[in-house]
Amino acid sequence: MLNTLTNTLSMRKTKLQRWIKPQYGFYFPVVIIATLLLMFPYNTLAIFSTFTQFFLQHFGSQFIQFSSLLLVLATVISVSPLGRIRLGGEQAKTEFSFISWMAMLFTAGMGSGLIFWGVAEPVYHFVNPPEFLKQDFSSISGSLAITYFHWGLNAWVIYAMAGLVMAWFAYNKQRSLRVSASFSADKPKWLNILDLMAVIAIVFGIAGTFANTIALIQTGVVQSLGFDIGSIYFRIGMILIIAALFTLSSLAGLNRGIKHLSQFNSLFMIALLIAVIALVDPIQTLTLIFDSTVTYVELLPKMSFGMGKPEQWSQGWTVIYLVWWIAWAPFVGPFIARISKGRTIRQFLSCTILLPTLTSIIWFSGFAGSVLTQPYAQRVMDAVNQQYTLGLFSFFDQLPMGSWLSGAALLLLVTFLITSADSSIYIAGLLTGSESRNSKLLWSIILIAITIALVSINDVNLNKQIAIVGAIPFTLVLCLQLIFWIKDLLQNPAPKRVNNN
Repeated sequence: MLNTLTNTLSMRKTKLQRWIKPQYGFYFPVVIIATLLLMFPYNTLAIFSTFTQFFLQHFGSQFIQFSSLLLVLATVISVSPLGRIRLGGEQAKTEFSFISWMAMLFTAGMGSGLIFWGVAEPVYHFVNPPEFLKQDFSSISGSLAITYFHWGLNAWVIYAMAGLVMAWFAYNKQRSLRVSASFSADKPKWLNILDLMAVIAIVFGIAGTFANTIALIQTGVVQSLGFDIGSIYFRIGMILIIAALFTLSSLAGLNRGIKHLSQFNSLFMIALLIAVIALVDPIQTLTLIFDSTVTYVELLPKMSFGMGKPEQWSQGWTVIYLVWWIAWAPFVGPFIARISKGRTIRQFLSCTILLPTLTSIIWFSGFAGSVLTQPYAQRVMDAVNQQYTLGLFSFFDQLPMGSWLSGAALLLLVTFLITSADSSIYIAGLLTGSESRNSKLLWSIILIAITIALVSINDVNLNKQIAIVGAIPFTLVLCLQLIFWIKDLLQNPAPKRVNNN
């Protein structure tokens, strides 16, 4: 009997080791952090907030200049002969159609954020403009232009370059799609710490976005249905429902879950945007798109290199945004890399930078531009000043079919959150060397735990700070990845132009 019991325990131990051992080094630190956040949310978040504030205050300019230098680098490579190099070699074939490719990279990158800030951010900048905006640029176009800076070229170039580096080493050097693979083909174990840093950046970046989106969903339900659901129990309940959905989507895999949801989100997003523009003033929106884009081009050099030491405004907006994109880069980058085999470097960079930027310009002009040019603008401004989450639904209240638009926005928020979360879980498994169901379930639980800690406090500005905790150390890793990639790229001969005449 003792032998039987011993054998049973031994078998269970073997199964347990087989289940967690390969990823134990990755799970343990993140589980400890998630546990501290759940047990001592105020104290732990206060420590993290102090950490991020220190770097925002002392290194803000460097983060802005880093994204600007990446944009210069991407432009130079795109127009050079190096841009003709194909990811995976000259004979590589693409796995996804162009439409599916664009839908997946865009919805993974910043889908729910556009809905959250589509009205709130430009309206806030219009009401509370920074000093340099007051001096040099008109108010409506200027408030949209600085929003484009946060969501446009400087944001997407971070994703694009992070993805390009990983795609290069994975498809052209036959390495894995892991951060550590950018540094060595031999994969020494100590490089796993770099993958761990990437995973921590991913988890905190997604959790911050998750918490903010839950706050917006709650506001939308209250305003649309009139229910008094301001308690933490509603927020936790929404987290658990959405978590069940994104876990199921993640378990369904890349081709069945994420791909189809991304296509649905993209079409639904376009339909919502067209409806809003049609209900307000299409001609005015087109004019505003042109005027604000011109202002954005004029503003770009000033914000990229000429701001000096960032003031308090830019620390709370520009710097924190750019670091937030770095927080998402470890998962958006590998995800874009995973779906981009067969694309040329030029196509990869131009499509992942320019097309999402153009979409963001149209989106913010269609939403916030529609608000700021209408008689009811003051009501929406007052709502945004009171609370960011009130802006979108206050705007919908002024429109015909406002309740339908609110319902559509709520559904889109949920589906965008699902695609972002399941994409991040997929990439966390990829970076940790396990894409098993058990691994995906564990990363889902960790993400849920951190998000619950954030919604227990329910502070949008705090969520933004916590979202970038992991990005600050990962910035150094990204810089080193780029250095190793540039060195390797320059040693690779660019393909010769074929003369078909």
